[in-house]
Amino acid sequence: MYSLNIFTFTYKSLTFSDFIKKMLNIFNMNYINRYLLLFTVGLSGLFVFSCANVVSPTGGPKDETPPNVIRSNPPNLSTNYDGRDIRVYFDEFVALNNLQQNLLVSPPLENDPEVKIRGKSIIISVSDTLLDATTYNFFFGESVVDITESNAIPNFQFVVSTGDFVDSLSVVGILKNAYSLLPEEGVFIMMYENYYDSVPFLEIPVYLTKTNKAGEFQINNMREGNFLMFALKDMNSSYTFDDPTENIGFLDSLVTPYFIQTIPDPISKDSIQGSDSIINTGTVMVRDTLKVSDTSLSQSIANNPLLMDSLKNDSLNNTLQATYPLFELFLFQEKDTLQRVLSAYRESEGQVNIAFRVPADSVIVRDYENSFSENWFLPEFNTLRDTLTLWLPNIDADTLKLEISDGENIIDSATVSLIARTTRNFFTSDDEPEQIFINITASELQARNVLPYYKPFSIKSQTPLADFRQELFQLFLNDSIPIDLDFSFQGGINRELKMSSLLEPDSSYFLFVPPGAITDIFGNRNDTLSYQFKLNNDDDYGKLILVLDLPDQSGEIQYLLQLLNESLETVIDEKIILKSDSYIFNHLPASKFKFRLVIDENKNGIWDTGKYLEGRQPEKVFIFEEVIETRLNWEVESHWDLTVN
Repeated sequence: MYSLNIFTFTYKSLTFSDFIKKMLNIFNMNYINRYLLLFTVGLSGLFVFSCANVVSPTGGPKDETPPNVIRSNPPNLSTNYDGRDIRVYFDEFVALNNLQQNLLVSPPLENDPEVKIRGKSIIISVSDTLLDATTYNFFFGESVVDITESNAIPNFQFVVSTGDFVDSLSVVGILKNAYSLLPEEGVFIMMYENYYDSVPFLEIPVYLTKTNKAGEFQINNMREGNFLMFALKDMNSSYTFDDPTENIGFLDSLVTPYFIQTIPDPISKDSIQGSDSIINTGTVMVRDTLKVSDTSLSQSIANNPLLMDSLKNDSLNNTLQATYPLFELFLFQEKDTLQRVLSAYRESEGQVNIAFRVPADSVIVRDYENSFSENWFLPEFNTLRDTLTLWLPNIDADTLKLEISDGENIIDSATVSLIARTTRNFFTSDDEPEQIFINITASELQARNVLPYYKPFSIKSQTPLADFRQELFQLFLNDSIPIDLDFSFQGGINRELKMSSLLEPDSSYFLFVPPGAITDIFGNRNDTLSYQFKLNNDDDYGKLILVLDLPDQSGEIQYLLQLLNESLETVIDEKIILKSDSYIFNHLPASKFKFRLVIDENKNGIWDTGKYLEGRQPEKVFIFEEVIETRLNWEVESHWDLTVN
């Protein structure tokens, strides 16, 4: 029998002529072997072609590495620069992203330089006549990116000097949020040679950089002198503080830059094409005695143009702070005091709302056309005090002509129509006015109708109340045992009815209020009200005790002690304190918390922001770094010693 070994070949190594020869041999076989062989060839072909099918590539890891500078002409940090074109080469194709918003030259030029892309390079063309003996810094921010994933070179800059030397002084620092003390990323740090008070409003800076994720910054290649340091979260790319909503920070004193011993980016000099200058502007300040031998640390220094990751190394960070000043700024938003009325409108029958641009202090409203009685409305501010509601129980007028003052200043006037837009109700005749019931809710009821045992039961009305008949209220324990109750009005305009005493924990109650037992200022009454609820107990909460040691024991300084959620975004509870003591926070859920301490300088019970033109910094805060975790029916104690700060 003919052997089938002739087919033991691979499809990659078989030539066309060999294939023809082997197929011709098939016809010399007997009938059975021939068909057996053809069947085997068919199966083999299917296998071969199925293996050879082209499939889509699965892809590799996402490119997260920004472009690297490999050389430039003239070299970075060159001297005697004459204004000719600068060409910077990268290791991959690049693009320019938001160049107009990012590019800044210091000292400023009259005309922006032209920047063009040529393959894996950019060309910078300067049209201005440059000053003699001046170091120019072309700051690109994050505008130079790769074309694949738009990875930006952080704080990319190119430095040349028209003189015989490059300015070599620096400043280093960190920017934190004034209220949370968290690092602020992507904020401009600006340096001004002119340091009159309004310079951040009127001039663009001489030097600048942006903070990294850790809030750190470093400005290099500065000349000698004293500078004003200013932080700006620039919202409109103007490089000036021209928007009152922009966040800022400043130092109380002028800054003198200093010389920092540097480790250069270890790029081979052979790749610089005849120059001993450093291509990358990346440097990190070190003492002469500091030896960087760790490969990963050296690489992080080489790849980082500022300070960044290397500052996170404790030994390096301690060395830096011991050798050079580390400037610390706190970012805040000034209190906006430009007041005006945004709108004044009829919200509902007998209700007019006045919305203000910023929270109002002491509002005076009068109608200059109608002769109303002295107390012609009931005033009610919302929690933020930026909306004032006028409740109008007995006003016989179609229109209000309002004059609105905040403090002693008349800020606006408004005309408000009190006539409602009418819509015909086809289900109610004109002779039968629609019955209006008071909207009343039990706001403290939680999920599953559970009420916190430490809070009195209360009900709240959407409109101010005039009267209630308590003798008609019925309260039952466990649905059947009647018990005495005692409600009273709460708040200045009587929108809440609250029980005067607490109910028993871990018990079930049923409250019934018949129709007409409650009346509001417009004469409307309640519909039937019924609430079935249960009170929880102390086992459903955790307790936190903070033993606090304050640096001042005189009792003259007032502090605000705040319990916060873990992200520092929400104030859970707060206490005004004067001395070192143990402070207890009860009725806490099982969660994670942190503490903040505010030095309440003006003793108004709130944290106050700063004001640049007045030279006033935000009130100083401290954050307890320990995250405290509470559990239900559990007591946790922590110690915070501020005397060691």
